[in-house]
Amino acid sequence: MSSHTQVYEFARQCMQRSVALCLEFSRKPVGRLRKGDKTWVTEADLAIEKELRSMIQAAFPDHHIVGEEEGGEQPAAHAGGENQWTWILDPIDGTFSFVHGVPFYSSLIAVLKNGVPHIGFAALPEMGIVMSAERGCGVWINNIPYVRSERIGQDAIELVATADPYRFAMENVGQLVPKFYTESIKARTYPDALGYYMLLNGSVRAFVDPKVEIWDVAPFHVILPEAGFAIHAWNRSPTTAKLERGSSVAYALDLKGRPQAVEDVLEILKGSGV
Repeated sequence: MSSHTQVYEFARQCMQRSVALCLEFSRKPVGRLRKGDKTWVTEADLAIEKELRSMIQAAFPDHHIVGEEEGGEQPAAHAGGENQWTWILDPIDGTFSFVHGVPFYSSLIAVLKNGVPHIGFAALPEMGIVMSAERGCGVWINNIPYVRSERIGQDAIELVATADPYRFAMENVGQLVPKFYTESIKARTYPDALGYYMLLNGSVRAFVDPKVEIWDVAPFHVILPEAGFAIHAWNRSPTTAKLERGSSVAYALDLKGRPQAVEDVLEILKGSGV
């Protein structure tokens, strides 16, 4: 039977290995090809996921694995009893950035217990940043306990981070882009894990993404709630949030669990149907 400590420490080792491989591959010429969903995949994506799967299967042969590149199916909650573990892998999130040598790609690992996110690791390899959390145990940035920034909730913090504008058009919600990129809201593109890191850092007051898969956000469904933030689909509320594919919005909560300095953003998203 796996203990939380065993799984967390092994996830840390997997994250360290993934970061090392990301940096190794990023120094080489990058080949690429398009998948069926028209996103990019590289030799690095495939090789890193393969090695992570091999490590996990050797250490925990009874655990399930779901990865962006090799697939896998997340079992139904409690289908395997009370100690069912599922690993969610995205070896390189932001492959478009990786291919172009932009240092904003990330590597993501999450572990679910009985269908609930319990452990999350999110690294920005080129920036030397690793965010991690364990359900009920708090958040760490580079192994240092996370401390909420005093910038969070201040009127001076106006920026809203979004995914790339073309992604809004791909999801048929392109009409939202000019509503965010205005003089009053001042949005900028800080995609993927970078957006979540800037949110934790108090640099932006929300991060909005029109399309995510579970491997894109699984670690942040541990990291953000543990740090006092909400993350959920646009058509859900913080109280009904769950790990699912679709849209995503993330923002800080105040001490009473209410959205903080983000009412205008939520108003724009309301009724989008996403």
